[in-house]
Amino acid sequence: MRRFGVWRITLASAAIAVSLVLAGCGGGDKGPALVQVTIKSEPEQGAEVLVAGLQAGLTPATVQLEPGMADVVLKLEGYKLGSDRIHVESGPPQEFTIAMRPLVGYVTIESVPSGARVVADGSLDLGVTPIYSAELPVGEHSYEISYDNYHTESKTFEVQEDFKYRFNHELRPQNATLRLTSRPSGAAIYINGQKQTETTPAKLEMKPGLFVVSVYAEGYVQEEEKIELKPNDDRDLALTMREGDVPPGMVLVPAGEFVMGADGRAPDESPLRKVYVEAFYIDKTEVTNAQYKAVIPEHAYPAGQDDFPVSNVSWNEAVKFASLAGKRLPTEEEWEKAARGNEGLEYPWGNEYADGVANMGNPDTGATEKVGKYIAGMSPFGCLDMAGNVVEWTQNWYEAYPGNNQVTKEYGQIFRSLRGGSFASDRFDVRCARRRFDKMDAKRPEYGFRCVMSVKHD
Repeated sequence: MRRFGVWRITLASAAIAVSLVLAGCGGGDKGPALVQVTIKSEPEQGAEVLVAGLQAGLTPATVQLEPGMADVVLKLEGYKLGSDRIHVESGPPQEFTIAMRPLVGYVTIESVPSGARVVADGSLDLGVTPIYSAELPVGEHSYEISYDNYHTESKTFEVQEDFKYRFNHELRPQNATLRLTSRPSGAAIYINGQKQTETTPAKLEMKPGLFVVSVYAEGYVQEEEKIELKPNDDRDLALTMREGDVPPGMVLVPAGEFVMGADGRAPDESPLRKVYVEAFYIDKTEVTNAQYKAVIPEHAYPAGQDDFPVSNVSWNEAVKFASLAGKRLPTEEEWEKAARGNEGLEYPWGNEYADGVANMGNPDTGATEKVGKYIAGMSPFGCLDMAGNVVEWTQNWYEAYPGNNQVTKEYGQIFRSLRGGSFASDRFDVRCARRRFDKMDAKRPEYGFRCVMSVKHD
């Protein structure tokens, strides 16, 4: 073929090759002039080229073709076959680029918190979570997921064609820093009721969350504050204690007026009015199984529930415990003031209902939980679980409030009052003003109590 001057025809179809040979032998009209054609591939070069089924090298590949239509197929590892029917026109050299689609898998990435940035393979920004069915070429990949003030996480995995992958990340928040001081200094530090090894002043590294931070020094009233620490928070907290002596596990409710009752709700809650109450101490939490057993040795309860509220106790049993412990049951006025503060809050935590701040709302499957668990539901005076866990006995007979002229057969010295919601209560029944009643010997799984002590005046 070299003597016919067609060595430049690197590849073409068999039909084209035959036609060119015949044209070189003479004896007939010459065929059309060949055209130099360059075939490229994207997004990558190096793909194997087949023209009319015959190999033509790797992209970018240059071939000599007759004018007209030609079928081109490209092969490249990691990509679907690329194909196109090109139209070669007579004249100057021509160039064709054939797009190739990579073989891909699909990845879904979710995180808590959402909105985390995901960068794959060092530079490919996939966006922020949740990311659904992002395409990645087959092969090994890695990504980093990051969120401000949270620890960055990474993941390496192999992608196969058409496979779907799902990854979930619960990102770890960076610790917060709390610098705690007190007046006087040298006070013991309690975090959520647990004594710490440090004394004030102290610098504490803490996980983010909601905490009750308190300080105590002998001869002073324990001072506390509820704070929320966010990831990577840097906070200062200064607490000043007052001189005095509060019994362990109790809080002081100062003397004064508070708003009691409610109008337009349950009939037995009216009228809304101001009531003066002398200072008293009240248990910060409901009486626990362990505390009850220490006074009533025959008390039995499930293993592992030392710090759960004692329940299924009658009014008579609650009174007996309180007397033996040197305390008493609260009056309705004392209980309600401790629960709602001086301003008469609707709920211990505020005037708006909130989910997840009390053990409540499970009438069928609910049960008691560890006392003090729901810090967000703390009352203005520092009492916990006054809107859930167990309903609590009070001293009072169930009677009409002064100014309430409604007459019902339940009023009188028949039933004793209970206050606060339980694990089975709905949002209406966990309001601070809500009242319940039962016989003095009644026992129910949701009945418990807490105690008070009067403040002695010199």
